[in-house]
Amino acid sequence: MNIEIKKLTPELADDYLHFFKDVAFSDHKDWAGCCCLHFHWDDQLAADHKEFCKTARKGDCSFSWRYAEKYVMNGTIQGYLAYSDGQVVGWCNANDKKNYAVLKANVKPELWTDDAESKVKSVVCFTIAPDMRGKGIATQLLQRVCDDAKEQGCELVEAYPAVDSDDVFVNHHGPAALYLKHGFAIYKQSGNQAIMRKYL
Repeated sequence: MNIEIKKLTPELADDYLHFFKDVAFSDHKDWAGCCCLHFHWDDQLAADHKEFCKTARKGDCSFSWRYAEKYVMNGTIQGYLAYSDGQVVGWCNANDKKNYAVLKANVKPELWTDDAESKVKSVVCFTIAPDMRGKGIATQLLQRVCDDAKEQGCELVEAYPAVDSDDVFVNHHGPAALYLKHGFAIYKQSGNQAIMRKYL
């Protein structure tokens, strides 16, 4: 199976949105409104969402779609799309750690104990089309992330998986076994959650 990995650009915004609207969670409707905004959730986004919910109908996902498109177009959301036969079949959300609102030092200081001055690439999410899971697509996406991070001068790649779970949705950060296979090691662990790092 031929998989092509493309870095997300504004020109691919429609592909990105189509994947999340119609493909990614076709087997998990509870996540139908997800389009990888969570790690960018700051006070302004929360306030805008609260205002939106005052008049929105239940199940209205237009807020997510609107902000996802905005964030792809302005470069806030970064990562890689996996294509097979011209269709998006997978996604990896990867960005400079400092660009994730949820990972900032004033929100989760435990993640910044010794790397405040380091250039860190964070991997926060994998989403693979239901009929394409188990075919090595996440492996190819992660390899591209690590290759590009090294070229960009990053000192390490960091990820936040559950340590012991076989549930595909619990493992949306990527399964720990995937990271171990790529040379990552556990840096910190709290319960079933871990920070894993690969030094480049």
